[in-house]
Amino acid sequence: MLGLKLCEVLSGKGFNIEKDWFDVSSFLETRKISERFQKIDFIIHCAAMTDVDECEQNKETCFAVNRTGTKNIVDLARHWDSGLIYISTPMVFSGDGGNYKEDSPAEPQNYYAETKLRGEREVLGYEKGLVLRVNPIGIRPYGKHPSFIQWFINAAKNNQSFDLFTDVRINPISTNTLAQIICELLFSFKTGILHLGSRDIANKADIWRLIVSNFPKFSGTVTELSVDETKSGKIAKRPKEMWLNVDKAQIEGYVMPFWKTEVDSVLKEILTL
Repeated sequence: MLGLKLCEVLSGKGFNIEKDWFDVSSFLETRKISERFQKIDFIIHCAAMTDVDECEQNKETCFAVNRTGTKNIVDLARHWDSGLIYISTPMVFSGDGGNYKEDSPAEPQNYYAETKLRGEREVLGYEKGLVLRVNPIGIRPYGKHPSFIQWFINAAKNNQSFDLFTDVRINPISTNTLAQIICELLFSFKTGILHLGSRDIANKADIWRLIVSNFPKFSGTVTELSVDETKSGKIAKRPKEMWLNVDKAQIEGYVMPFWKTEVDSVLKEILTL
């Protein structure tokens, strides 16, 4: 989702993008990549196993991709002396309070979050590593599992009835806005941790209401529940307050958007496809 948008945005800004397909969890495949390219200035590591329930049920694969795969990418960065940006998640926090700052203590509540935190530690152990924690929203390519925005739009189009949890709050950022900010980061690269997201907060029910307002003939039934009462909450624990404090980013000069603007931009992009 983000990787495709980064290729689009960075290519448009004049960056030379090197693209290849390989299994990040494989040491041998990453070694072949290191031999193929003589020098890479920056690596933006977006690859991850992100289905929280699948991660809980298939821990071996989750660990291989999210932790071992990240270690392999860090080794690649060291080989080329590249700047490395790692895309991480607010799920590394407990989800009890929200407003998490970059130095807030991590307390992962599920296996996905645990492996992402381990990936963070690999990146932060590299002298040219930057961790970005984000709640990205955007478009996954055809044939892939749809993003939750795409799923909402399909539900609205098809008058689908479903359960919707109302107590998970995020401050989302579109992949387009995120890619634009990452482009800026490359020109003023700093290591450490940075939180990016909208300057205001929404739960998924708020986002659904904004989307369905564009489909006045929607006739499905939406039952609002706690995430603990839904199927999603039965396998892997879902943190509820997943919104990040973005003061540091704003102090450093990055403009953080409003969540409605971000959702609207993704909605318009999907509806014009």
